[in-house]
Formats: sequence, structure tokens, C-alpha cells
Amino acid sequence: MRITSIVEALVQCGATPEMILCAVRAAEAGQQSDIDKRRASDRQRQQRRRAHVTSQVVTATDGVPLSDKERSPTPPKEINSPDNTQTPASPRFVPGGRRATRLPEQFEPDRDFAARLGFGTAEVELELEKFRDYWTAKSGRDAAKLDWLATWRNWMRNAARPRKDHRPQAPPRESAFARHQRECRQAIERELNGNLGNDDLINPQPIFDLEPGDYRAH
Repeated sequence: MRITSIVEALVQCGATPEMILCAVRAAEAGQQSDIDKRRASDRQRQQRRRAHVTSQVVTATDGVPLSDKERSPTPPKEINSPDNTQTPASPRFVPGGRRATRLPEQFEPDRDFAARLGFGTAEVELELEKFRDYWTAKSGRDAAKLDWLATWRNWMRNAARPRKDHRPQAPPRESAFARHQRECRQAIERELNGNLGNDDLINPQPIFDLEPGDYRAH
């Protein structure tokens, strides 16, 4: 019951100030007693919780697995506030304090090295343009290098290797129809050369040359 309600009831009954004061003191004492009881109950509950946690530690130390009920609850994960923004990934570090970086805009290659590999001035400029376009467009961790001059040298070494598509191509295979034409032409030439005289054999002259064509009857 609230103290103001007690005071109002005593005033309506015509109680003296001394009586009202005594009633207020008694009500406050009762409220303080309730507060003390709640505090004592909270202390006892905390002591029991500490004792329970201590028993869990002792059980785990002894090597006996804890049940799911005896295990302490997992603390909630920390949730970032909406105001937090993701920061860009920091440059990749390696042992020794060196830091990998992307290709600098003002990168200058070792042209003398390319010349020693046999590249001309125009070829070096073409490879440099391809080198810059490739590494500028590349993404991910591999796009950052510790030594861009070494990367350029490896690029030129690979460019100097013979390409598979530059191998000499094998002559085209002769089709069955082309082979038949060739055999017919050779047979006619042998027949004509067999009918030549001695003068013709000394200074043979081709009578005619059959070009590849369709000798089938129409």
C-alpha cells in the first residue's frame, strides 16, 4: 500500500500528526524490509550460480565431459551497428616488412633486358602495352606484386618462347580424287614418252601438261 494512501486515510479519520508520523515510519520500515529481502535473495542466487560454474570447471578438469544442460550458455554474437561500414582490405604484407602493391601508373620497364632477348623497339612497346592492360584489369590477391621489374622480366621471357601455333604446318593430305588425277596424268605422260623418237629423247620437250581437273566423262 502506498504511503500517500495511508496518510489520506489517517487524515480522514482525524488522526493527530504524531499518529500519522508513526504510521509513515512503520510503512517505510516495511518497504525497507522488503528491499533487504530482495537483495538477500539476489545475493543467494548469485552465490548458487558461482558455485554451479565452479563445479563445471572442476568436472571439465577431471576429464568428464559436461552434459548440454550443465554447460554455460554461449554468449550472443556481437552485432555491428548499421553505421559501421566495411573498410577496404589492407595491402598484403610478407615477412621482412615488404608490401605487395598493384602496378604503378608510371611503371617503366627494363627495355635493355627485352632487347637482349631479341625484341625490337616496336615489339617492346607492344608487349608493354599488353603488360599494363593485363595487370591493370586483373583483380584479386594475384594482382599485387612485390617486384614489378621481376614480373616484367618473366613476362618477356614467356613472350620470347616459341608459340605452339607457330610450328610449321604439315602439308594437306591428298584426297582420293586428286590421287586418281595424278595417276592418270602420270600414265599418259609415260605413254607419250614411250612413243618419242631418238631425237626427242636427246632433247625432250613436253608435248602438253595436264592441269588438275575433272577427267570423268560427262
